[in-house]
Amino acid sequence: MKNFILSWGFVFLSAFFDSYAAFVVKRRFNELGMIDFSSFDLFLRYVSVFIKSPLLLTAVFTFVAAPGLWFLALNRLDLSVGYPVLVGFHLLFVLFFGIFLLREALSASKVIGLIFLLASMYFLFRYES
Repeated sequence: MKNFILSWGFVFLSAFFDSYAAFVVKRRFNELGMIDFSSFDLFLRYVSVFIKSPLLLTAVFTFVAAPGLWFLALNRLDLSVGYPVLVGFHLLFVLFFGIFLLREALSASKVIGLIFLLASMYFLFRYES
């Protein structure tokens, strides 16, 4: 059980942390609108307002922690299995954040892709267990 947590648990957390950071950044972009590149001054003002979000600090922390967790997991997993599962978890989390928290559309192609993703993760995980 300990080896399971130190491998797959870290893969899961790494993907979640990285996806959470992307969600927070995207949410902040949605709040502020498009970046205006027409002048350097407008760009700097945008960045100044962007970085004042307290939630952004949590995104920075999780974004920095994610690779460390991945490296710890990689110490116990085959790269050929661990990395595809990491990417799969990442895709699942991004899909969840996008659809349920950012109100992005769920299309038929996303559902089909999700089914294939879950099936591939099952077979990769089954191989490693």
